[in-house]
Amino acid sequence: MLSCRRLILSYSHFPSNRIASLLVTRYNSSSSVDLSTILQEHSLNFEKKPSTTIAYETFVQAPSEFVANSLLQIHDSLALPWWVTIALATITFRVVVGASITITQQRFIERLQIVRRTVTNELEPRIKELNMQAMKGKTATVLEEKKNIQREALQLTKQGYTAYNIHPGKILILALFGSIPWLYFTFGIRMICMSPRTLPTISQEGVAWFQNLAEVDPYGILPLGFLIPSLIGISFNSIEKPGLANPRFISAGRIQRGITRTIVIGFTLIAFKLPAGIVLFWTLNSILQLSQTIIFELPRIRNMLGLQPSRFGSQPVRLRWTIWTNKWSFFFRTLKWYSKL
Repeated sequence: MLSCRRLILSYSHFPSNRIASLLVTRYNSSSSVDLSTILQEHSLNFEKKPSTTIAYETFVQAPSEFVANSLLQIHDSLALPWWVTIALATITFRVVVGASITITQQRFIERLQIVRRTVTNELEPRIKELNMQAMKGKTATVLEEKKNIQREALQLTKQGYTAYNIHPGKILILALFGSIPWLYFTFGIRMICMSPRTLPTISQEGVAWFQNLAEVDPYGILPLGFLIPSLIGISFNSIEKPGLANPRFISAGRIQRGITRTIVIGFTLIAFKLPAGIVLFWTLNSILQLSQTIIFELPRIRNMLGLQPSRFGSQPVRLRWTIWTNKWSFFFRTLKWYSKL
């Protein structure tokens, strides 16, 4: 019975109104606990709750409490300061969740590119013939043939998606899947920062200028540490090799990058008001994500993971840097030229 009580208490550090707190209360007040009665009462109370409350407790509160309890177990078991606990959890999260999602996305993108190349190679002769007819002024024939090619391209694309078991929507789902654990970690650390049980320790186990992880960063350095690597990562992924960029996707990519930058800046503004423990997790995760993106571009790493070579060749990082610097140098030269007018 003592081990049973320890098991219940070990999962009730952040009990709120869930069954763990109910079991602990009943166990402490009575020597003989009828678990079936407790579970029946809890089931009746559960049925009386609104659906929104049930959804929140099931999909938000419960996973966040699990993260908070896990961090607390790591902190107490290993006797680590809170900033080391958060850093260790961030590294684990990035390696386990982030790396697996990135590798899966890379493989999905490779399959999508194979499908696109197959469709292009299949229809390229007809497209060339269509362009020749357009030059000869056969407008009606060109329009009809263009519709046929579009229908055939759509059909071939669907067949390719079925053959390779892929779809562009799966990449979006993977990105969302990576964001959900990030939110759970954020809510879990917030619970730790606000809990009376952990507040005495987390307020004293910071490092450097943010000794109190339950308070905001007094100098605002951590939010900037989150912002800068995030913007660098967006710019790094947006660089395209000259001559290989598809003009049809350039405008869509710019819109997507603009939305992503806006979201990052918005989260940075929020970070100035959040506890330093949460922003520490955000900052470390952003730095590790950027490092992971760069590492996965290296030829040796891609070969080890079974990925196709990078489209930037044997020195992808250096080539990206050259393209980026040339782009900005051209911008400043143009700006200087306009200033002289």
